[in-house]
Amino acid sequence: MAVARTSPLVVLAVLLAPILAPALAMAEDGLALLQRIAQGSRQLTYSGTFVYRSGGKVDTSRIAHSLADGLEVERIEALDGSPREVLRAGTEVKCFFPEEKLLIIENRSSQRGFPALLPAGLGSLPDHYTIRGGGRGRVAGLNSQAVLLEPRDDLRYGHKFWMDDASGLLLKANLISERGETLESFAFTQVKIGGSLESEALKPHFDGERVRVQQVRATEVKPDDMGWTFRTLLPGFRKVAAMKRQTAPGNPESLHVVFSDGLASISVFIEPGGAGGEADAASTVGPVNVYRRQIGEFRLVVMGEVPALAVKRIGDGVERRRR
Repeated sequence: MAVARTSPLVVLAVLLAPILAPALAMAEDGLALLQRIAQGSRQLTYSGTFVYRSGGKVDTSRIAHSLADGLEVERIEALDGSPREVLRAGTEVKCFFPEEKLLIIENRSSQRGFPALLPAGLGSLPDHYTIRGGGRGRVAGLNSQAVLLEPRDDLRYGHKFWMDDASGLLLKANLISERGETLESFAFTQVKIGGSLESEALKPHFDGERVRVQQVRATEVKPDDMGWTFRTLLPGFRKVAAMKRQTAPGNPESLHVVFSDGLASISVFIEPGGAGGEADAASTVGPVNVYRRQIGEFRLVVMGEVPALAVKRIGDGVERRRR
């Protein structure tokens, strides 16, 4: 009787199954946690106080957030340092600086802040991060589940998120360097989730005041109209926004292009100014790496909470489009 030969690939798959199955399950569990976090930050009503830490810098802020008729409304007030207030309704963001009596209004469709750090759709995050559970803990008196995102390359940083067990709200977030150091941290110290907000929680303090209004004008730009090409695109990063921005009437317009992998973002700014022959420069401001280049009569600035290699690689690939 003939004996059927088993394919070596089948044998390998059988041998690896006990190893791969738990790894795949951890990835799926981690992704499910991320999906809960992404939904919770947008759909829940919450208010509380959170602390931001980076190096020796510590900032404390008060936040209130709600979702009504499909529109997110949020108010953030700085509790230390220079007084400032941010009111967001959908994509419109108003920043008020009481000492200067200045109100800046702009649209920020592609920018997110704590606790809404994750996009609504997680897309290809598992392709570029290893996602797994990170144990349990307590944050702001609430039981939480941690999830780790470890980068698969040297073009992004790692993250550790703590999620409230009951609601899915993100309670704490750490940005982790390639050396395992915490570059920055957001964490609630006190939070109320659900129920109704106090009547004044979302009301701006600048209502009724005489303020100087600065409207930041942003116009979407089609790829063919940018006048610039990006020869070096990073794996997993895609262009999510391209706009021409003008901070005030009479000021020159700048091109602002945003690339994101769904979690990390890189902003590219191109504006007239500077002098030809200036040396390229790199710098770091907290967790943000910045790369500057002079391209003829234009100044290029690339910045993001990513390793220095990533901003330099994108910056070196920018060039004027030939007509």
